[in-house]
Amino acid sequence: MRYYRFDSPQGRFVGNTEKYSVYEQVISEQRHEIPAETYQNLPGELTFAYGPATGGLMESVAFDMHTPGEVIKHIEVDPYVKTRKLKVKGLTPRDALLMVERINGFHAASNAVAFEMAVEDALDIDVPEGVQYSRLIMLELERIRSNLEVVKRVCEPAGFGVPQNQIAYLRENVARIISRLSGHRYFFSASSVGGCQISKSGIETRIGGVRKEFQEIFHALLQSKIFLNRLQNNGNISEGSLLGPAARAAGMNVDARLDETLIPYRKLGFRPFIFDEPDAFGRFYVRSQEILASADMILEALENSENSTEADTAGMNGEGAARIESPQGDLFYYVKISDGRIDDIQMSSPSLLNIDAFRKSMAGNIFTDYHFNWESFGIWISELAVVMQ
Repeated sequence: MRYYRFDSPQGRFVGNTEKYSVYEQVISEQRHEIPAETYQNLPGELTFAYGPATGGLMESVAFDMHTPGEVIKHIEVDPYVKTRKLKVKGLTPRDALLMVERINGFHAASNAVAFEMAVEDALDIDVPEGVQYSRLIMLELERIRSNLEVVKRVCEPAGFGVPQNQIAYLRENVARIISRLSGHRYFFSASSVGGCQISKSGIETRIGGVRKEFQEIFHALLQSKIFLNRLQNNGNISEGSLLGPAARAAGMNVDARLDETLIPYRKLGFRPFIFDEPDAFGRFYVRSQEILASADMILEALENSENSTEADTAGMNGEGAARIESPQGDLFYYVKISDGRIDDIQMSSPSLLNIDAFRKSMAGNIFTDYHFNWESFGIWISELAVVMQ
């Protein structure tokens, strides 16, 4: 492994796989336990069960809210009510990639690229810099669409139908850009171990148009006191293992792109946007700024991007790991390959730690503000309830 090593825990904790705890540069067999907090209802309080399938929830997840009425005293979140088992071990990296990129279709590029980089690390496969620029374009396009989806969902509980549908229109435009770029609205089969195949024709004009339209909507939302009042001081959390936009909204200089040595973020002068309001507004603001920044990076990367065909992995052996910045934060993959087939695969999603942060941020909040806070974290349950066999 060129970047990661097995060692005792050290550095920033980024998540747990089924077997390991993962830090910035270290994989540890010493488990980093995330303490569970229990709560006993006081007289007059009740446990309100919300989910796993109900209006207002995009994915299957169960909440138990302890409350005397409006105020939520404590909340428990169970994301594993719809666990999926994926049979990946024994497959070639090429066949395994078909499973990995479908773990979360909305983040297919992030999961695919992180898995491919782990395989390339394991098998000492060098990827041309131009292909890494193409991967950067994929990842940043996916970040724009994912952040647009979160901003849209934050508008929904406010009853802001006009900006909600304007942003849905922009999200659809980005999906069509992705389709023209890769041949699929969710990047399926656009990249491979050692390679990438995208078409850049007409991207510059289209992504520039999305950037301009979103900037106008964003500035209009900032003028609405009604909207801002629902977000500000809602779900304050600035301590603990926050990842992604949730961490950056809390003033933490945390972003896997800062550590990246293969995907050329540094050559584009990447700097994360750091904010100092650790609430739903701060998370909305950071995501909005990242939409604009990602569009700028894509426009810069287009000139240097190249395509390349898939590398041959038949009969090869090794173990490797990679971590990228997905739209929600650090996404990690570890693979062990024996005779050209997956012998072990481990994955850590940023949503695991962000769920714990959301849970803590809800204490003392009220139910009518719950949806704003939940959506602002941008948590994806589909990346958590996965067992890879």
